[in-house]
Amino acid sequence: MNIVLVCANNFQEYILKNIEQLIRLKHTSIYVLTNGCFFDKFQKFANSIKLINIDELNDIYQYDANSKQNNSFRNGFWRLTSSRFFYIYAFMKKYNIQNVIHLENDVLIYYNCDVLMPHLSDHIYLPFDTFKRNIASIMYIPNHSRFKQALDHFNFAKNDMENFSNISQKTGIIKNFPIFTTNETTPDHKFVTNNYDKFQYIFDAAAMGQYLGGVDPRNQSGDTRGFINETCIIKYNNYRFSWTDAKPFININGKLIPIFNLHIHCKQLDKFI
Repeated sequence: MNIVLVCANNFQEYILKNIEQLIRLKHTSIYVLTNGCFFDKFQKFANSIKLINIDELNDIYQYDANSKQNNSFRNGFWRLTSSRFFYIYAFMKKYNIQNVIHLENDVLIYYNCDVLMPHLSDHIYLPFDTFKRNIASIMYIPNHSRFKQALDHFNFAKNDMENFSNISQKTGIIKNFPIFTTNETTPDHKFVTNNYDKFQYIFDAAAMGQYLGGVDPRNQSGDTRGFINETCIIKYNNYRFSWTDAKPFININGKLIPIFNLHIHCKQLDKFI
């Protein structure tokens, strides 16, 4: 499995903790797509990762020119959260890279991603926390051709959380990384938990990490641990969490369910490694 991280325009120090965790889990194919001016920031990982200069990638979609996202908020936050997908596509096409797991820089995983391979098909996978919202905290992309089918439907006026939900409904080429177990039968619950029976892990879109660690301090100051995501249909405050062998679990009806990743929204990744 190829791991792909993107660090464009704004250097996020916590990406280094993310990389340390990936190496600890014995990932041997890690790509960081970033600006050439940031290459020296990754020097200590020179023997473990491959750096790709995003300024040398050909964006056939001309995302920066076409995007209608706010480019003033937090040094282009909303624009950059979507531009990463076009960098990833250009990278995959240029180097013919397949079987990609893309992680947001504040997302920690707790298992080697190779364990997912037997359960993946020729679809894009990512977690949804409602019918109408996805969060690309962790994303599987089989190849650049399939990714192009998705990006061809990308709406440059909408953010990434809206886009892949709409693309999923239009194309049928996106499947779920489940955010909970399938022990309830309401339609929305069944949707966000699709494929749990296959993976036997649950994946964090954002709400688990927000509950355990709190939210980005730029959004809300103080100790925000225990935060309950208002949009996610699963309310994780109703469940207990525990750690075994440095891996997180959630107790659901007396059964400990392994958590594949946590979205460390508070950016304090060192506390969850």
